[in-house]
Amino acid sequence: MRVLMASRVKEAAGTAERILLPRLNSIDGELKTINTRIDSSTNELRSEIKAVDTKVSEMDKRLSSRIDEMDKRLTKIDEMDKRLAAKIDSISEKVDTVRDIERLKVKVAELEKRR
Repeated sequence: MRVLMASRVKEAAGTAERILLPRLNSIDGELKTINTRIDSSTNELRSEIKAVDTKVSEMDKRLSSRIDEMDKRLTKIDEMDKRLAAKIDSISEKVDTVRDIERLKVKVAELEKRR
């Protein structure tokens, strides 16, 4: 009886293997195909990300260069503004001096008339 049971268990195992093995092989093949597609997509994404990163780096360099140029221009404008303000102050002082001289001329003329 034991021998018969052992024989039937072996037969059942062999039958299960014959039924399941092709399906397991098919699933294994499908998984390999999926993994290949995932790897391919991953490589494509890496390539695209690298291209975008390169473009961003190039844009960053160009923007940094332009920002540096603008900083230099603004520095020059600030210097010009300071010089212009100094000249305006100087002219304003000269105008005040001319007004004072004109007032003095008028007072001198009035004093000369009184004599």
